[in-house]
Amino acid sequence: MRGAASGSPQNAVVPRRPRRTALAVAVALLVQVGLAGCVASSTVPPQATPRPTATIVPADLRAAGGRVVDDERSSSLVIVPKTSNGGLVVFLHGWGQTRWSLLSRREEASVAHAIGDAGFTVLAADADGKAWGDPASLADYRSLIERTQARYRLHDVFLMGESMGGLATMQLARTLPDVRAATAWFPVCDIRTMREPRFQATIRDAWRGRSRAPISPVRVGDTPLMVWASPADTVVTAATNAAVCVAEAKAAGASVTYIQTSGEHGDPSNYDPAAVVRFFEKHRTPGA
Repeated sequence: MRGAASGSPQNAVVPRRPRRTALAVAVALLVQVGLAGCVASSTVPPQATPRPTATIVPADLRAAGGRVVDDERSSSLVIVPKTSNGGLVVFLHGWGQTRWSLLSRREEASVAHAIGDAGFTVLAADADGKAWGDPASLADYRSLIERTQARYRLHDVFLMGESMGGLATMQLARTLPDVRAATAWFPVCDIRTMREPRFQATIRDAWRGRSRAPISPVRVGDTPLMVWASPADTVVTAATNAAVCVAEAKAAGASVTYIQTSGEHGDPSNYDPAAVVRFFEKHRTPGA
């Protein structure tokens, strides 16, 4: 099932002035520093000093009407809104991240809070921190998505990939029938471009000698797509990754919006909670 693309121009490239995304409500929620077991985010630029992470306190989410359901057995968490709109948003994290990474940085957390406020249920999973679009990680994501849909009676699925998570995002968007739209922050779209030594062990472990042709580059279907990426990103080069996904999506007939941002990998200019909510709302099943 694919979201309708009528009513707006297709294949738009939207340049974006640098700005820092910081919803006042997100600031109020980000009050607890540190989370046991969190690792450095893939959005930390090379040679930068990692900032202390801040985590939304579950009690604060409950006060806002939502709740966090953490399942250690499947290494996944679900953010359940006060009133569901029937949509499921799946966060596919970057290299070295965990399910809690969605709530551990101000930028991602502001998006999570906004989509939860809009009535979307949110799913995030660890994927062992090394889900380079390999078949095993895709199977795990499919199983978690189907289980979460059944548990919470959700119909529409939306994908939200970050960096490495772009590889799984594009494949799941092309193959899962309930996916209505997908967003991607500075996505990896061609594994051949990821040459930094720090990535190699997890890439080898994920693919275990199998051909990487399915992600060299990744195939992209006709699912409506919104992408953020910066020409100044030196970790995931936009010209050989985000631009490749955008071109593939256009060739498949998808409605595509490509937002050119600024700064290094993970720069705050990539995160626009209101735009994500509008995009997903636009592609919900009519009348649902």
